[in-house]
Amino acid sequence: MKIFSLWTALTWLLAITTAQGAQFEGRVHFQRAQIPGEPDNVICAIKGDKIRVEVIRERVNTFITDAAKKETTVIMEDDMAYLVMTSLQPFEDLKFEKTAETATILGHQAQKYTLSSDEGETELWLAEGFGRYTGFGDGFEQPPKPVPNVDLPEAPVPKAWEYALAGQPLFPLRVVTRDGANREIFRLEIRAITPEPISDRLFLPSVNYKKLDTWPER
Repeated sequence: MKIFSLWTALTWLLAITTAQGAQFEGRVHFQRAQIPGEPDNVICAIKGDKIRVEVIRERVNTFITDAAKKETTVIMEDDMAYLVMTSLQPFEDLKFEKTAETATILGHQAQKYTLSSDEGETELWLAEGFGRYTGFGDGFEQPPKPVPNVDLPEAPVPKAWEYALAGQPLFPLRVVTRDGANREIFRLEIRAITPEPISDRLFLPSVNYKKLDTWPER
């Protein structure tokens, strides 16, 4: 009995260690497009509960999210400042459904989920081991005091699937939304996954940047 208990304990500890060791650390590259429209490039540096998101449009917009604290830090390079806001939070009435379909995307196992909303029918291919989803910079609550004519960062416009996925220990590798005529109107597609050590410093604003409570006036 003692041998069995010891073996059970060792097996349990090994399972925990393996699961912890499977947590991804590195960078992932997405392309994201509202169709019709040109795609954005989104680069994420991931380490534990923290993700640094760089959205590349005409310039780079940077957001740092902390899933444990439920915070998103918006970096404003032009102002040498940053703003801390509440991360994207789920809507209770938005639920995605798990299907039996799976796929291997860039070497990672993904499970297919579906979501119906006013935006259309969305399929999500989600993977474990990348941390909790907290948005890609468009996904956070409105600032406490909106200021007109603020050009950067752009006003957040979260998608229905982002609200449904917010805070879940699942990470999107592919998301496709189709309208009522089955036309594709949105696609998020992962392009590269690069495991590598990530410095903790990437998840902090510059020490020379000032913390703001509201958007700066232009």
